[in-house]
Amino acid sequence: MASQEVFNAMQPLVYERDRHEFALGDTLDVKTGLIVVALTFLAVQSGHLIYSGLPVCQKIIQYISVISLTLGGIAAALELRPVEYDREATPDKYQSWLEKEVQKIDGNEEHVATMLAKGRFDRAMERVNNNLTINKRKSRFMNACFLFALVAFIANGVTLFIRLLS
Repeated sequence: MASQEVFNAMQPLVYERDRHEFALGDTLDVKTGLIVVALTFLAVQSGHLIYSGLPVCQKIIQYISVISLTLGGIAAALELRPVEYDREATPDKYQSWLEKEVQKIDGNEEHVATMLAKGRFDRAMERVNNNLTINKRKSRFMNACFLFALVAFIANGVTLFIRLLS
């Protein structure tokens, strides 16, 4: 670490980002859940359209929709798959570590407090990187899910539009 001033300036930013990355996973899950609702609606709509006796051209469009819905569902399942986020250790973990360090340092409590702050900071940096990696993956799957839902939405819209003109 370059200096104590840099450390002091970075600490709040790192801890805030740590909390942000942890909470972002829930946000991605909620958004994906909303897309799953849309996928479900579109799947029901596609089913009704296919079984209503469509001409070949419109059936092909609906098969594209069904394939997109299936792929969107797979992407949603991969995004919603439970993962273990990296979290701050419980206070009892720090307490046992601190007790060992105090014995090693022979009572220099200021040094132990500095070590604790640096240890927490380093772990927070690791958590940010680990959780960021998880969230990037979840975000890619959510985006894929959305794109597949969009393809299905367009396919269903085109089919409905053609039916209205017929």
